[in-house]
Amino acid sequence: MSASRPIAFLTDFGEDDFYAGVLRAVAASIAPASARIDISHEVRAHDVHLASFVLALSFDYLPRDTVVVAVVDPGVGGARRAVVAEFGTRCVVAPDNGLLSDLLVLAPDARIVAIDDDAANRVTGVSPRGATFHGRDVFAPVAASIATGVSASEFGGDAGGVVMLHDVPSLDILSAADPASACIRGTGRMIDRFGNILTDIPRAAVQHVFGARDCRVRVNGVDAGPLRRTYSDGAPGELIAIVNSWERVEAAVREGRAAERFAGLDATGIRFELRGA
Repeated sequence: MSASRPIAFLTDFGEDDFYAGVLRAVAASIAPASARIDISHEVRAHDVHLASFVLALSFDYLPRDTVVVAVVDPGVGGARRAVVAEFGTRCVVAPDNGLLSDLLVLAPDARIVAIDDDAANRVTGVSPRGATFHGRDVFAPVAASIATGVSASEFGGDAGGVVMLHDVPSLDILSAADPASACIRGTGRMIDRFGNILTDIPRAAVQHVFGARDCRVRVNGVDAGPLRRTYSDGAPGELIAIVNSWERVEAAVREGRAAERFAGLDATGIRFELRGA
């Protein structure tokens, strides 16, 4: 790994305010040689469930020694802990509020350190100026220090377990004696800017349950037909389901917005069901 590791940011701070800029500035002050990567600052405010999903989908595409600052933290200043989670050669500095759930489903053997406030102040030289901006005062300084070569162990001991979101993953496989009666159920996890509804139902689960057989998808009870390969496999305005480039099931409307078919619902309120055709 390089002497100054890349630092990536995932927050709900938005780009209209100055919070994301301050986060990057603090990291640059401590680790000026580190490349800085913005995964997103547009996670919906306080949506830990969405942040967990976005982090997991993005993680493998980051440089192999990246330190991630993940801050979607509605409990800032409260009893929740701050942690460093090491996933092989990458690591994440984040609140212990479920944000790591999707990653930990994929890598349950991750090493997780609970950050001690006094140790963080001593090692980084940064003292909090209040209780409401731990991204600036704790997460970014700790991540930048790790990027310059400080061991996660300098900040505390083993966390002894972390908070997990109870509905991650959303996947539910219903087996049956008759393979034709088998079913996969899940929920939406994200609505992207195109109005597509992404799920955490993986291609591997579809292949495991249905093999080479076709299956049909229903989205909140609406028939979306068989799984397609691309958006162009649907007619304009047609609700379809595909396995997307993240290898997850997704609902889309060619040249339209699938989410508009389910107005008033957020992603997690949209149910998916796959059954043999």
